[in-house]
Amino acid sequence: MKKIRNLVVGGVVAVLAALTSGSVAQAQVSQRVPHVVKAWADAWNTGNAAKMASLFTDDGTYQDNAFQVAMSGHQGVATWVEITERSIRNAHVDVQDAFRSGDRIAVRWTFSGTDTGAFDKTRPATGKSFSVPVSTLIDLRGERIRQLTDY
Repeated sequence: MKKIRNLVVGGVVAVLAALTSGSVAQAQVSQRVPHVVKAWADAWNTGNAAKMASLFTDDGTYQDNAFQVAMSGHQGVATWVEITERSIRNAHVDVQDAFRSGDRIAVRWTFSGTDTGAFDKTRPATGKSFSVPVSTLIDLRGERIRQLTDY
């Protein structure tokens, strides 16, 4: 009986450790995240401009309100990724949650990296790391992004 109790207690401790580490919660979020959001985050995290562009319709637009930029078409979207990669070293997307309703998707995520100063030539690079919360709305046409807006 003592051996069974020890096994049960050990199992409970392992589950609690997983819950507090966030691995179970992250796995649940990962299962809910729409495929296109996973591909979008992967394109950012690998700096793959061509992959990002392939997620958009021919006339799709990537609008980033923080930087007051809107880039359209496959080349425009790819250019936005290239500009970001030059401007922010180690740019990284960490999706916290996302849901899809019809042809619309909402995403809550954190954007992090290190400022290189390349985006804004009017000021020197800070070289500082940052992490900011972001919300994104995505409008799809079929399974491709027609409009993506970062807030």
